[in-house]
Amino acid sequence: MDKLRFVGLSSSPRHANTEILVEKALLAAKEEAENRGYGAEVVLLSLAGKKIQPCINCDGCVRKLSYCILKDDWLEVVKNFVDPVPNGVVLGAPVYFFNVNAQMRAFMERWTSLVKAIWHPDFPHPVPDWTRTAAGAVTVGYDRNGGQETALSTMLHFLLLNKFVTVAPGHEGGYVGAAGWQMGLEGAKKDAVLADDEGIKQAVMLGRRIGQTAILLSGRTL
Repeated sequence: MDKLRFVGLSSSPRHANTEILVEKALLAAKEEAENRGYGAEVVLLSLAGKKIQPCINCDGCVRKLSYCILKDDWLEVVKNFVDPVPNGVVLGAPVYFFNVNAQMRAFMERWTSLVKAIWHPDFPHPVPDWTRTAAGAVTVGYDRNGGQETALSTMLHFLLLNKFVTVAPGHEGGYVGAAGWQMGLEGAKKDAVLADDEGIKQAVMLGRRIGQTAILLSGRTL
């Protein structure tokens, strides 16, 4: 059988704490699959240094019968979620003003061009089938309670809206997603989240749950 494919996206403008949590979850998913005898690969994506414009509701995708016509890095990144559709997905965003950052929001808004066939029968690109893709979310805030729940909720609602099978870290005390923090005054460090044992634990548990669920959704057995 083909390898299970796990794709993670960090929307942070830096290669730092959010990316660390995304990678922890991805590697845990891969390890879970391999420990059960299945091949697996991971794709770690970052929006750092990339230009991702927000949707401007221009309907250019409908008029041109194409994916979003805005010229930037969005299509290059989003192709990893479409061709082929992954078995597992991890979305990660830093907390900015009690929610996801602008880059993640813009990335999600542009997603609308992937699903235009729902409303326009002549649209040449069918809606990708994410109903067998396990997915979860991670976030990093400055404080332990700094908006992580809102950011996680935004990403999880996005995943649910697009029919992903969303999962939480696990029954061993897991929450709706992996919520890390930058340890207060340690927050200026790009790897401060590594000192957050609970945040790292949650990311690993989330990855394992994504791995387990992806195995089952692919028709394999645990």
